Amino acid sequence: MALAVAGCFLLRRLWVGLVLAAAGLLGGAPAVSGVAQATSVSHRLAPRPATHGRVRRAAHSKPARARRPTIGQCPSPVPGATEFIGHQTYALEGMDTFTKAAPLGSFAQTQANHIVYTGDHGMHWTGYPDGWPSTYSGHVEGYQPSTVLSVHNGMLDFHLHNDTHGNPVGADPSPLPGGNRYQTYGAWSLCERVAPADYHNLADFHQATLLWPVDARNWLSAESDFPEQDLDTLDFAGYSHYGGSGAQQVFDIQAVTAKFDSIQWHVYTQVWGPGFRSYYVDGHLVGTSTRQVWSGPERWQLQVEPTGINDGDSGHVYVKWVWIGTTLEPPNAHVLDTAGR
Repeated sequence: MALAVAGCFLLRRLWVGLVLAAAGLLGGAPAVSGVAQATSVSHRLAPRPATHGRVRRAAHSKPARARRPTIGQCPSPVPGATEFIGHQTYALEGMDTFTKAAPLGSFAQTQANHIVYTGDHGMHWTGYPDGWPSTYSGHVEGYQPSTVLSVHNGMLDFHLHNDTHGNPVGADPSPLPGGNRYQTYGAWSLCERVAPADYHNLADFHQATLLWPVDARNWLSAESDFPEQDLDTLDFAGYSHYGGSGAQQVFDIQAVTAKFDSIQWHVYTQVWGPGFRSYYVDGHLVGTSTRQVWSGPERWQLQVEPTGINDGDSGHVYVKWVWIGTTLEPPNAHVLDTAGR
């Protein structure tokens, strides 16, 4: 039985990968506390990402628990012209604080790579168009930015819901800092919270904010995801893919912050340089991978997609700000931030 289920899962992932590769749209994948794991596929579109494999918790493996009302605000303000992270200084390449409103429909597009939004600091945004399949959506659409994405009240809002055909839909916006989606090495930060609207706690949806290579065929060596996990968990992790064979390292936030709760505001940061990828939450180091680290240009995708479950879940993922930096000082792959800051 287990082999049959795994075989069906891999065939479905393979179908998605072939469709996206043919369209030139594939994307990236995940990791845990320095433990190498074998995985199979990834997800995001292209010149975007397409689909990715990671270790996923079984749907509803435990009773859904009520979530506490979210209070508070981002634990730190958006960085300025420079930001010191680990032992490196990064210079601003692009940012958005989402004070420029955009109603539902503003992010509608019929094909990938069209600019659909320009933020309050001049950074452009594109994404996957309505109707694109996602990692776990099979033959139906996984992305519908026209009804999912909007900007209001100083936030980018992912309104996660079922489309008119009853299918869960998400979105996968991608920024163009400095007018170019791709860069080699740097820092990527966002302040975010998850806001479920029912007792399933958005079990129908999976988040994988990721870096994805120019050539989607390289994702098994290049994909880096943070934060990532099914949205019904209280946990997120960073996933660093390496080696081209499906291996990855996973860095679990709850391993370093036991009471971590994704419905509260948190700042998630990944930094990447020669020989290392590091993942931070609220300024604290979650983990660093030094295994066969990719060295080619990548783009950033803020991907939220269906999990393949359909319980009619709804809710929101809110993003208060994003900040992208380039390396100002030469990275030192051998000096890691053991202090966790």
